[in-house]
Amino acid sequence: MGLLQGRRSRPDERGRALSMSALLGATLRSPFELAGILLSVFVAAVLVSPLPPVFQPIVGLLLAAIPGMLLLGRVRRRLQRERDEDQDQDQDQDQDQDDPGEQTPR
Repeated sequence: MGLLQGRRSRPDERGRALSMSALLGATLRSPFELAGILLSVFVAAVLVSPLPPVFQPIVGLLLAAIPGMLLLGRVRRRLQRERDEDQDQDQDQDQDQDDPGEQTPR
C-alpha cells in the first residue's frame, strides 16, 4: 500500500471504507459489543482510581481504548462481511436478470 495513495492502492480492492457513524450505529445495535465497551470503561475507571491524579487520564484512556478498539474492529469486520454478501447477492441478481437462462424452443 502506497503511503500517499492510501486505500486506493490496496491490491485486494477494499477501497471504500466504512463510516464512523455506521460503526457506531452497529455497535449500539449489538448488545455484546455495547456491553463490552461499557464494561471496559467501567473497569478502567475502577483500576485508575488509586493512581495519582496526574496518571489517571492517561492510564484510563489506554485501559479503555485497547478493548474498545478491538471490539470496534470486530464490528467493522462484521459490517464489511455483510456489505460484501449484499454486493454478491446484488451481482447474482443482476446476472440472473441479464441472463435468464437458455430456453429451449418447443
